[in-house]
Amino acid sequence: MSEASDKKPCLVKTGQGFSVQYKERLLYSKYNPQKNILSLVDSLEIPEGTVILCLSPVLCYGLEKLLAKMPENCLLICAESDKNLYSLFCDNLKNMHFCNKKLIAVKPEKLDTLPEYLSINNRGRFRRCIKIDFSGGAEINRAFYENLYEACQNAIGQFWKNRVTLIKFGRRYSANFLRNLQLLSKSIKNVKTDQPILVTGAGESALETLCMLKPYAEHFFIIAVDAALPTLKSLNIRPNAVVCEESQDIIADAFTGCRNWYDYLFVGLSTNPNVTRLCPQKNVFHTTEFCSAGFIDRAKKEEILPDFIAPLGSVGLVAVQAALKTRESEEIPVFVTGMDFSYSRGCTHLKDSLHERMRRIYEFRLNQGKAFAGSFGSNSIIADSELYKVSYDKNELITTASLMGYAKLFNYVFKGTPNLFDAGLRGIKLELPALNPITIIKSLKPNKASIRQEKFFCDNETLGKKKNTPNYDTESKIHNFIYGEITALKELKDIFTGKITLSENEKKSRITELLESREYLYLHFPDGYQLNLTQPFLNRIRIEIEYFLKILKK
Repeated sequence: MSEASDKKPCLVKTGQGFSVQYKERLLYSKYNPQKNILSLVDSLEIPEGTVILCLSPVLCYGLEKLLAKMPENCLLICAESDKNLYSLFCDNLKNMHFCNKKLIAVKPEKLDTLPEYLSINNRGRFRRCIKIDFSGGAEINRAFYENLYEACQNAIGQFWKNRVTLIKFGRRYSANFLRNLQLLSKSIKNVKTDQPILVTGAGESALETLCMLKPYAEHFFIIAVDAALPTLKSLNIRPNAVVCEESQDIIADAFTGCRNWYDYLFVGLSTNPNVTRLCPQKNVFHTTEFCSAGFIDRAKKEEILPDFIAPLGSVGLVAVQAALKTRESEEIPVFVTGMDFSYSRGCTHLKDSLHERMRRIYEFRLNQGKAFAGSFGSNSIIADSELYKVSYDKNELITTASLMGYAKLFNYVFKGTPNLFDAGLRGIKLELPALNPITIIKSLKPNKASIRQEKFFCDNETLGKKKNTPNYDTESKIHNFIYGEITALKELKDIFTGKITLSENEKKSRITELLESREYLYLHFPDGYQLNLTQPFLNRIRIEIEYFLKILKK
């Protein structure tokens, strides 16, 4: 084979068609190039809602037959990572003389965006993903294709996992979102600090760190997750800020007796209103986009929503993200503790945290002192000792698939962040530099007379006056948005009850227009991933209108 023929794919004539020679291999059989792929297509059983990932379909053998066999709500994606093979594929696709909306061809440089495309355009259409090797070209870049296939599966699966969450909590998320909008004008727009920041989660390692840092607590801007607030109160350490993302009522118990034990409350718009209404003037809101919805997009266009934070699923991860937004520059060090993503037998959380207090409340003679259900549950596993932090005492750590998922997400999001350090002594190893916060304080600590003049230190009172901005400018915009929602819901109610008379076509058109951007009325329905104008669906929406009208009128 010549050097030129090795660089470019070459057609090779066989007895029953053409094969392709490329990179010292034949991509199809030299006897019957089409036989294998046609036999595979014949054997396939393709249910509705399937995404078929066609890997390296160079000469397009079998594509036409596969398209004819595919049911509705399926998608055929032609994926080729090699530019030379992709060019040959495009030439053959043009010669097939057919156009089918169920087929898309993705350029090699765009393949990395394919999972995102499936995630955005799913809308309940796709339920599974399968892959087919359409030629030997799939072996040239096998590792890439395997990763692409796994990412596509995860993108489709994540949609349905999110649907399960929305079915259970979507109504609560939406209700909290609309309630908290009405508190935005009383809140603080943003908080900035030039002090070193300590972020404490509710894992066991936080207790050691907090006890060690207690004499130096005033030198840190402390951000605690909601469940850890009672622990800080018991240690007589007042955090500067608390982070709360929980939408359910139980989280309000973490603030019992601690209502005035913090300066700021970092909260999402879907956080439980029993928390956000404790001290509205201390709230620092952010927007967590719990779903892709028109009503959130409309509020965003009206410029009434606070800054967006990625939906990370864990309040600990949100707390770290909030800390990075709070520091004035990347030079400010941020220390993380209590992000263990594991626990020891019988003790799932930090001492005196909300979970530990609740456990003690329900103790009885046969269940004294320890929470072993979490250690020996069906979802619990013993963490691999290679994942332990070096300073840990080598006792076995318990974890779960969910906690390990959060640990991986933590490392993916925060790995390589400048001046972000791990101050925890226990738990699963994080991909952050380990550093004792006291070393920073001792290296920066000036004499007591000039302590507030040092770059890394700032008086909280001065900070509040100069760097925190009240959120008054959104009040009229929020009022108009809420009033618009009330007006639209009343119109829907009048259409449903017959007070507004329209022709059948006008009625359907107007209902569709009003509902398409008000998904909070139906996103929590099991079939609420798309608008449905059948009468049973509209009957359920009619009930929801009353519920949300009460919320908006408060």
